[in-house]
Amino acid sequence: MVKRTLLIFALLVFCCEAIAAPIKGAGATSCGSWLKERRNGAYSSDLNWVLGFISAYNHYLDHSPQENGIFGSADPEAIAAWMDNYCNANPLSNPYTGSVKLIEELQKMRR
Repeated sequence: MVKRTLLIFALLVFCCEAIAAPIKGAGATSCGSWLKERRNGAYSSDLNWVLGFISAYNHYLDHSPQENGIFGSADPEAIAAWMDNYCNANPLSNPYTGSVKLIEELQKMRR
């Protein structure tokens, strides 16, 4: 039952963007806020939110034998740079959606 619930959750969150998940914290702020914090050098809490979101994906959904899970060789600064690029290209979006897109990109890199 738990696996089925997690599968349904994954399908809803990662496949269907029309269905918004209830997100709290830095992931719910705007990409404009992300970029402002990065420019000010005060982005550690925002980056930690993204890293925590991806870590939760690793814990609940990624069961690969890779030591770093979905992170692969990406370090925190590489993830922050990816989010910068995402937010610059999608200023009306948010870090949550960027994190979902990043997970999708990291999955493609593993294939």
